[in-house]
Amino acid sequence: MKRLNTLLFVLIIIPFSLMGQSLSFSEAVENLKQGNKKLKGFEKQAEVAHLNYQATKGLYFPKISLNANYIHMNDNLYLNFNKYRNRLANFIGLNAGILGDWRVQFQEQNISRVSADLVWPVFTGGEIRAGIKANKLKVNLADAETNKLENTLISNLVERYFQTQLAKEVINVRKQVLDAAKKHLYNAEKLEKNGIIAPIETMQAKTAVADAERELLSTLKDEELAKTTLIGLMGQQNVQLDLITPLFEVRDLKPLTYYQNLAKENYPDIVKARIKKEMTKQNKALKKGKFIPDVAIVGKKYLYTENLPITEPDWYVGVGMKVDVFEGLKKIKEYKQATALSQSIDLITTQAQVDIQTLVKKYYTEILKQQEQIESLEKSISFAKEVVRVRNKAFKEGFATSVDVADANLYLASIKIKRLKALFESDKALANLLETCGDSMLFLNFTR
Repeated sequence: MKRLNTLLFVLIIIPFSLMGQSLSFSEAVENLKQGNKKLKGFEKQAEVAHLNYQATKGLYFPKISLNANYIHMNDNLYLNFNKYRNRLANFIGLNAGILGDWRVQFQEQNISRVSADLVWPVFTGGEIRAGIKANKLKVNLADAETNKLENTLISNLVERYFQTQLAKEVINVRKQVLDAAKKHLYNAEKLEKNGIIAPIETMQAKTAVADAERELLSTLKDEELAKTTLIGLMGQQNVQLDLITPLFEVRDLKPLTYYQNLAKENYPDIVKARIKKEMTKQNKALKKGKFIPDVAIVGKKYLYTENLPITEPDWYVGVGMKVDVFEGLKKIKEYKQATALSQSIDLITTQAQVDIQTLVKKYYTEILKQQEQIESLEKSISFAKEVVRVRNKAFKEGFATSVDVADANLYLASIKIKRLKALFESDKALANLLETCGDSMLFLNFTR
């Protein structure tokens, strides 16, 4: 008891300026989006995918490059006619040396040149278009991955935020139990002093106080742990928080079919499968394009030359074509692979749409179940309060024991805690339901 009093005293004397800042659930969501490092990492990956998509758009435009080179050969290049000189000298009976050197230089050994080169694909069998569309789909896929993670984190936030609120409310219940136990102990000591009850009853009352203190200390630790995990999820450190959005009863649910249809369209894995299906379509177009020749406009213009070979013009433009004639049936196999992948995604998506209906129904039913529990427990609380009143009165009149009073108070506390847990489970099931529907932000509508 001394330990508990010390803890409560420390909490009371903390300066107001050091007390926690108020934090609603909507503010917690914003903190999560701003502070969670994993979410930030996924957002960066989506940004990379978008930049890559922007980069691939450049494939539609001509590629212009500057090229420069310097070549030094071991000797100048000549056309050698000396063998004809030798034949002529032999024919007329002269010394070949008299006729001189019949080599003609046509290229000096040092060559320098700078050129501008152009390559402009004008037809690739749809490969460029398919490649750009595929990169756009990669952007959509990265966005879908980010959205999936965000929804998952919001569900985790719901659990940790309202788990903290649950611990906070349970603390209030435990304090009520402790106050009731202390009040009962005070009455027991008075009755024992007046000789109305035996000392054993007072001992039982003291035991009830000790048990209540222990349970309160345990719950205080639960709240501290819940707050720590909540702060960590939001990517913050050394922050004192005062949560202001209470546990709530889920109301205004739409019909089950509404959420099933929403999940069918927006469930993250189904969205990703839909994108991958479109990616396989573009992949097939890409593979198909490899069977068709590539056509490109090419050109070159020398900007600076020194000793340019006589075989090279100062500039040229033209059209080039490339077609792969045989690659060991690689293209055919890749096209068949893309077709099979598309079919497998169709089958997986169809099954996922069936499974998701069951998952939505599970969470929806859980919410309805907890609503029934809350309604029933509220009736039980009224009954338990009456039992406590009757037991206290009977104890004062000598018709009930300390154990009877303690049991009545504990029963009332247990019913209150069960109701709080039912609220928590209902809120958590709602978060899971909306995550499955692909839009966890809808949870904020229920907290207002």
